[in-house]
Amino acid sequence: MAAAEAATIEAAAKVSNFSQSTKITDEKIKSLLDRLASIEITNVPDEQEPPSLFNINGVEVLPKDAVGIIAAQKKSGKSNFAGLLMAASASPNHQVLNGAIRSNEGKLKILNIDTEQPLRDARRTLRRIMKTAGYDYSEQWNTHGIVSLSVKDIEEADRIYIIELAVKKYEPQLVFVDGIADLIGSINDEREAKEVMAWVDYLSCKYNCAVVGMLHLNFNSGKIGGWAGTQANKKFTDSFILKKDRSNGFFTVEHEGRGESAPNLRFKIVCPFGQKVGWWEPVDISSIPELTQEDAEEMELRNLMDAAPLPCTNTQLISWLMNVKRWTSKSPADKTLKKCKQYGILDSRREGRQSVWYIVTTPDAQEQELNLSDD
Repeated sequence: MAAAEAATIEAAAKVSNFSQSTKITDEKIKSLLDRLASIEITNVPDEQEPPSLFNINGVEVLPKDAVGIIAAQKKSGKSNFAGLLMAASASPNHQVLNGAIRSNEGKLKILNIDTEQPLRDARRTLRRIMKTAGYDYSEQWNTHGIVSLSVKDIEEADRIYIIELAVKKYEPQLVFVDGIADLIGSINDEREAKEVMAWVDYLSCKYNCAVVGMLHLNFNSGKIGGWAGTQANKKFTDSFILKKDRSNGFFTVEHEGRGESAPNLRFKIVCPFGQKVGWWEPVDISSIPELTQEDAEEMELRNLMDAAPLPCTNTQLISWLMNVKRWTSKSPADKTLKKCKQYGILDSRREGRQSVWYIVTTPDAQEQELNLSDD
């Protein structure tokens, strides 16, 4: 080993007890020294910005090397918006919402990782995506470039490893991680948050793909909570913040990127009576065929109850409705619950002395853990 190199390694090992604190070896230090030339900015020729994967309202978004974020409060459209991007890729003309969202690369190879929903619910979301793309949801979805996995039942310590294995196996151009905070033991742990966000960067660089994580916004502040939010704001190059208008069910997407931000995008999910799977339509819903007044009323009630804290007691649900709708009496809340029962959206059962409401469309709703306190 050359004297100069040996001296450099010795100096590196002495700085802040480098070898002891990080357990780094002389071989590792030599390897890192060998890489210095390749990472010197002055040695790298000027490069053009990588092409973007999508165009939203005429603006290029999500470059191929992007690390993006989709954030919203609970039940406010994160998975729905990711589904629209996937549907744009999978659709025959590679666009949805009358061209408001376009896939620049045609059919992309997409890996969708769900950390929050069990397989059954993740499957339901994927059905809606394929219907939006114009396909029968009985078809083989992976033939349209989408592979969707649920890691909810995987041990927390193993999730990162299995996600990287999936990226290595399927070689996607775009990776969605729905519930990236679930990869962090505690969103208030600075070290863990930094490690996971650094891993997202690593995943994008090593496998040459865009990675988009989904996070919840704090209900009161409207910001991403904890250290996960702090690190996300530092790392992510494209952000999509979703807001839902509870009065009419419309979702609004606010984009912020490296350069120009896309104009706000608005969309709505339409679930006519009797449909198990909804689909997306443009903002102008007047052209939807056979959308009767009853269909519209049911659709509004379903959107409302999507945000309700179900299952819960009758007292809790009425209190929630009065707060959300700003009603001063319980009479309209009682009428709303009656309508929900008529449309088959909700049902109730007796639990001791209390009446408990649950969503009918959830097969295992009656098996869910109930919070019956009136606090």
